[in-house]
Amino acid sequence: MKAALRGLRLAACLGALISLSCYPSVGEQEPGDRYADVADSAASRPDDEAKRRGATRKRSDQFSDILLTTQHGEQVRFYDDLVKDKVVVINLMYTTCSKICPGTAANLVKMHRVFGERMGRDISILSLSIDPEFDTPERLKAYWEAFGSKSGWLYLTGDYDEIDRLRHDLGVYDLDPIIDADKTEHSGILTFGNDRTNRWAALPALMHAEQMAESIARLTWDDAWSSHATPTQIADAPEPSRGQGVLRGVDAEKGEVVIEHEDIPEFMMAMTMSFEVADRSMLEGLSPGQAVDFSVEHSQGRYRILGIDPRGR
Repeated sequence: MKAALRGLRLAACLGALISLSCYPSVGEQEPGDRYADVADSAASRPDDEAKRRGATRKRSDQFSDILLTTQHGEQVRFYDDLVKDKVVVINLMYTTCSKICPGTAANLVKMHRVFGERMGRDISILSLSIDPEFDTPERLKAYWEAFGSKSGWLYLTGDYDEIDRLRHDLGVYDLDPIIDADKTEHSGILTFGNDRTNRWAALPALMHAEQMAESIARLTWDDAWSSHATPTQIADAPEPSRGQGVLRGVDAEKGEVVIEHEDIPEFMMAMTMSFEVADRSMLEGLSPGQAVDFSVEHSQGRYRILGIDPRGR
């Protein structure tokens, strides 16, 4: 029952985020209390920040302009340096996450491929750690490198309380405070928007990468993009990723294996993880403790082993 209620809460929150009536465009503003929270937020900012940003009644006025450090060790302000007058995709993550984070990163790699040269020029990805005390710039850089050192993609760490406040500013939190405090239960949602046009929305992090890119392009496109040809096709499907590791569990009945694997370039960092197999017959003769070579694909939020062999066979 608790899981079902949580699903309903997240579905309701996601529906509200996706609704453009919640994240209005310039020219669609209406009088009344609709912007009371934005006005209150602007009024409560420190004087210097209020003067710098002004009472513009933009969705981004609610975003705390916190100080962050990138995976390259550079200090930046969230709003002034990363969001102001830009198009961004924002996700929450942490490097030791073994649930949704690796899949999200792998999906963002595919989305990066869709946008191609536009990434870092017309649009950027901001990945904020929700475990900043552990995720140092060095760890974030290693994570970034594990997924291909993609341009236009910043991994960010900072003060825990400030990042947590920003997470709430973005609306990415659970209404149950106990679940919300558990970082392993964080939702797989991407917040994205164009600060120039004040159009903001959100999407599931594991939706089809091509559809995700098309939706983001459609809702954020304006005359400042360097090309007016909306991306419609993802690049050729990548070959399955190949990895090495040690079997820690084999469940032929469920068709699953647990592998303690090394880094898989552009796919995920070294970790111990459960995978389903494409064909249960490939598990015959395998047992925990064996070193293996394997190929794996990620599609629609699922990891699937396409081939697995004891090393040296």
